Amino acid sequence: MLVTAVLAFVAAATPAPALLLPAQPVGEPIDCNGPVFKSQIYRDDVECREVSRTKLTVQDQTVTLRILADDEEDAELPPEYQEAAVEAIDRAFAVVAAERKLNFHNVSVLPVEVYGQRREAMMSGVTYWRGRSECIIALTVVPASRFTPETNLAMFKFIVAHEAFHCVQSWNWSHQLLLESAAWWKEGSADLVAMLAYPGFDAQKKINLGYADIASAKAVTQMDYGNILFFHWLWAQSPSRVFDLIAAMPRDPANDTIEAQEAALRAFLPGDAAQQYASAYSGAKIFR
Repeated sequence: MLVTAVLAFVAAATPAPALLLPAQPVGEPIDCNGPVFKSQIYRDDVECREVSRTKLTVQDQTVTLRILADDEEDAELPPEYQEAAVEAIDRAFAVVAAERKLNFHNVSVLPVEVYGQRREAMMSGVTYWRGRSECIIALTVVPASRFTPETNLAMFKFIVAHEAFHCVQSWNWSHQLLLESAAWWKEGSADLVAMLAYPGFDAQKKINLGYADIASAKAVTQMDYGNILFFHWLWAQSPSRVFDLIAAMPRDPANDTIEAQEAALRAFLPGDAAQQYASAYSGAKIFR
């Protein structure tokens, strides 16, 4: 299972029950130099070193969060980025844990490239899960010299918080997440959680960059990151609606189509949802 997030700088229907995986003991993290870890990230050439280990308490669960380094790639997060990664994951988990009882498991953060500063920023995260309870977030971090260090670090925190919600998705809605047609809610809801973890940083920038215009031309199921607008609107009605919507999405690989996603979305939303959403965002569309 691979989910990619790249950041440019930039009443109602009956709720569906949340689908929770069977409770499992969290246990110790996977040996990051062992075959299970390497197969999970599709790489055999990692020379992993554990830099730090933090215990997070999320609801009644204890989660081990590791910051790793890859000596093969000479990739290690600077100390301030290590601290920022722990903070971002903790904040993202707190956002969702405050609203819904969910499963949480161990997380490892592995930098795969960390270069010196250059003019253009390149920051990205990839979440690896592949059916395992431990979630691995691989990060590329290239700060930009034309931005302040504070701006570079804020971008990094947003990306890590976004990826942390992909971990939550994998632990709680695994069947829904496996479908390729689910990108519209995978990315939109993850951007929402990152925005809530760091309010004021990114949502308005994305609206200013034209996401509101895109939303007036494309249906929700035709977009991905731009759906931060839709999920912002849904969260404002009730945070539980976001989790209920994810749980209500298709789970069967035989129904891995955009048409199946839209049919599930129509069944989930009340009849006046499209009009309400259009009013909220000046013509934004839910359906085609």
